[in-house]
Amino acid sequence: MQKKEKRNAGWNRSSFLQGNRKCEGGYSQMGELTRGTLQQNRPDRLTARARIAELMDDGSFVELDKYLQKSNAVLGYADICVQGEGVVTGWGTIEGQAVCIAAQDHEALGGAFGMAQAGKIVKTMDMAAKSGYPMVFLWDSDGARVQEGAGAIHAYTLVMKKMAELSGVVPTISVAAGDMLGSAAFFAPLSDFTLAIRKVTDMGLKGATVTAATLGLEPEEEVLNGAAAQYACGNAQFLCEDEQEAYATLKRLLLCLPSNNLEDTPYLNNEDSADRTVEEDPRNLPAYVAQAADGGVLFEVQKGYGAEIVTGFASFGGMIAGVVANAGGKFLTKEACEKAARFIRILDAYDMPVLSFVDNEGVEVSKCHGNIRALAKLAYAYGEAGCPMISVITGKAIGEGYSTMSNKGNGVDLAYALTGAQIGCMDAEAGSIVMYDGTKAHAKQYAADFLSAESAAKQGIVDDIIEASQIRPVLIQSLLMTTNKRESRLSKKHGIMPL
Repeated sequence: MQKKEKRNAGWNRSSFLQGNRKCEGGYSQMGELTRGTLQQNRPDRLTARARIAELMDDGSFVELDKYLQKSNAVLGYADICVQGEGVVTGWGTIEGQAVCIAAQDHEALGGAFGMAQAGKIVKTMDMAAKSGYPMVFLWDSDGARVQEGAGAIHAYTLVMKKMAELSGVVPTISVAAGDMLGSAAFFAPLSDFTLAIRKVTDMGLKGATVTAATLGLEPEEEVLNGAAAQYACGNAQFLCEDEQEAYATLKRLLLCLPSNNLEDTPYLNNEDSADRTVEEDPRNLPAYVAQAADGGVLFEVQKGYGAEIVTGFASFGGMIAGVVANAGGKFLTKEACEKAARFIRILDAYDMPVLSFVDNEGVEVSKCHGNIRALAKLAYAYGEAGCPMISVITGKAIGEGYSTMSNKGNGVDLAYALTGAQIGCMDAEAGSIVMYDGTKAHAKQYAADFLSAESAAKQGIVDDIIEASQIRPVLIQSLLMTTNKRESRLSKKHGIMPL
């Protein structure tokens, strides 16, 4: 991949809550970066520094505010602070790509979150924005530093505000490497991508015990707040078996992304022939797209949510693009539309190409009302995007399945249809009833006259009709043509997405 130059003693919870210990040093922040070092109180998990060592290239990490030690306790209460303030921050390189990082240190007062820790994180985020480096977060905290009173909850808002400012400027990636409870849970969806880890992630507005008691359930942390739960409801884009898999996935993700919104999309050197044919059946759309990509690889994102649409990254002739493809069912769902809309907005923020593969029949009639806003989100995401966009209708694009998915009307630069694709207002049987004698007897005639790819091409709705086996060279040439796309937009502060 070619990119642009690019522990110590634990703590006693009761004494912490009682506020009877003064500021001390000597916690795990002061150690060196050593791979594989485990937390003393939780020997199944890596320390903050070991996590950074797993991610960063050897010798590249430069720490910020290593010796910071500051209390913001409410007047009259004992100062509770620790050297480094429960978070390790700095910058370095991952696979040669410069990044900024903030890793909460659970061995330092449980990674308790307060004003000083928030200040360190915000300072690092400011550096990421100024330098154009991706921002990586490793979250692992028992919660707020209660001695600070309102200041503790205010600290969360400082980070949330900065995450909103950083959004779309540089990629932000969070790893739920421990507890993310209460306001800390917001850090996950405020990131571009979040990775959850089985038996490690604990994320929720309330702890599992409180949630279980309120709902009358068994207090199973993994079921209520765990990685699989966050993956299933869309709060995490990746589900990892352990920390090592999480960090390997994070590295792979960084290779797919530019460092910032002004940098070109990464280019991948490959030896795959640009002219080879694709033999996979396009009715199995994810497999078809993967086989069309370089090396037959599609790096799927958010696989566990909204399965009716597949999203992910793939390269074609070395050019990385985001993929949005219908899959898993003939109808669109609320979850699938929201997932695709969010992914498209991420791609557009960093001016990455969007390749859409369309094969659906819109939405089920019984679910129309509940899905109106969700489908509008998807249409808005396409319509607002100014990045290169290429669409391939591989099967059916019927009704809302056409109007909300990628098409020339909502900004696609190049639109293709495979031989045999169908594009129209309604399916053949409904069309026969409306256009002919009130029966379904003329469905084939309606399909030939009104739904054929040839009919759409004659109206300029698609640019060309191609054989399924020839999709790869067409995509590569289309990406080459649109890579320098620039267009002006109406002047405004921002649009109003149908959230």
